[in-house]
Amino acid sequence: MDDSQVSQFYAGKNIFLTGGTGFLGKCIIEKILRSCPDVGTIYMMCRAKRGKSPEERMTDLFGQLLFDFVRTNHPERLAKVVPVIGDVLDLKLGLSAEHEALVTENANVIIHSAATIRFDEHIKDALRLNVGGTMKMVALARKTKNLISFVHVSTAYANCNLLNIEEVYYPMGKEYDPIKLMDLLDWMDEDCLLAMTETLLRDRPNTYCLTKAITEAYLFQHAMDLPLGIFRPSIIGAAWNEPAPGWIDNLNGPSGLFIAIGKGVMRILEGDVNKVADIIPIDYCVNMLLCIGWYTTIVKTKVDVPLIYHCTSGTKKPYTWLQLGTLMLDFFQNKMPYNEVFRRPNVNFATNKTELAFWKIVSHWIPAYLADGVAKVMGKRARMLRAYEKVHKASLTFTFFTKREWTWTGGNCDMLMDKLSEVDRKLYDFDVNNIIWEEYYPNYFKGTKQYILKEDMSQSKLNEAIQNQAKLRKMRNITVSIITLIAGRYVYHKSPVVRNLWFKLLGIVMKLLRQVRLTIVS
Repeated sequence: MDDSQVSQFYAGKNIFLTGGTGFLGKCIIEKILRSCPDVGTIYMMCRAKRGKSPEERMTDLFGQLLFDFVRTNHPERLAKVVPVIGDVLDLKLGLSAEHEALVTENANVIIHSAATIRFDEHIKDALRLNVGGTMKMVALARKTKNLISFVHVSTAYANCNLLNIEEVYYPMGKEYDPIKLMDLLDWMDEDCLLAMTETLLRDRPNTYCLTKAITEAYLFQHAMDLPLGIFRPSIIGAAWNEPAPGWIDNLNGPSGLFIAIGKGVMRILEGDVNKVADIIPIDYCVNMLLCIGWYTTIVKTKVDVPLIYHCTSGTKKPYTWLQLGTLMLDFFQNKMPYNEVFRRPNVNFATNKTELAFWKIVSHWIPAYLADGVAKVMGKRARMLRAYEKVHKASLTFTFFTKREWTWTGGNCDMLMDKLSEVDRKLYDFDVNNIIWEEYYPNYFKGTKQYILKEDMSQSKLNEAIQNQAKLRKMRNITVSIITLIAGRYVYHKSPVVRNLWFKLLGIVMKLLRQVRLTIVS
């Protein structure tokens, strides 16, 4: 790592990180421990949860597969991570005087990735977590004596009300004043806040995108004095390379969608197959974020406003939902199916509400009622109707993004890449042009099977799953044939016109057969 400018930058530096147990946060920790061996201390803000103390949660975190390399090859580096008990919802982040002093006296770099990523979060909770949490982080940053870099994690969809988005701050109206909105939370009840949500959302799809935009507004209005860099990733997916191709450990983003389709549960989505699926690998996000932390210290005296960096794939390396869906069905039907499925995987995109409603009834609700009916007769638990309720609710949050596509400029991203040495371009790669989607997505699909569902990956089990797909294919063909025969027979008996057409067609076929026979005989 001696030849790496970025790794050398983090040598001896102390980092204060929020969101360390989240998907992005823990990957940041793992990458630093693996690629920055001389890093100082990583102060990871953590709270007690589900009966586990912060220390117990950190122990569980380091026991995950993500940390296998560090745990096996450099276990001593895990001691560099120190839990700091706190919560972004609490006053002053819930830090004790001792822990606050620990951060403000020692931290050099702050990475703020804690946030609610739930799209259907109540506006009150989304404001408190995303906006209020950032306000408290800014207050702490101002007290931090040796702060040289502050990286804030936003989202490329903060301004998704626009279709062409640049790496700039987009001012919002006076009604979006961050401080006044936070003041509302002190006296306005939840029902009133919920009633005004639609007005605040306008042409944004959810409270997540809205509050991320409001947070950026706060930073540009009240944190311009800090050494700030703003990181805007699009939809974060499985790893391209690190810690392993296809590694993923949660159902957020497209992962849950892929599983629902691969299991044969989700068969119809609202969207446009020709739109671009803007998914970015988690390791690219981590690499770029750490480079932003390094470069912010260099550029802070050269710019008047904080730099914003887009981490997206759709503009530079587009891949449509049609391409993705075709690759997915081939994988789950023929290459590596899930061991247990509800139906043979298949998926289509509906372009309007009527088409969507029709195919939901045909492809979702009818099979669900039949499956639950059979389950009850056999004395088993009926679960498909409830499963479809959850699937439909989840798919609604994704619809906005499957019906549209965006163009993101990447000037700052390209500039940052140009500043890297050849060593760092390999060690901290975030060049989307290096991604081969036809390799990335099959690894991603495999990752959902291996790392999320933790299925048996043996060859014998795979052969069994492939054979099961062949059986489901035969069953489908037989079912379609029977339904076609029944429907044809019904129409034949009810319609004289159809009967006449049938006899005419039969007569034409018989003539052709006679001509073929005479030709063969002669």
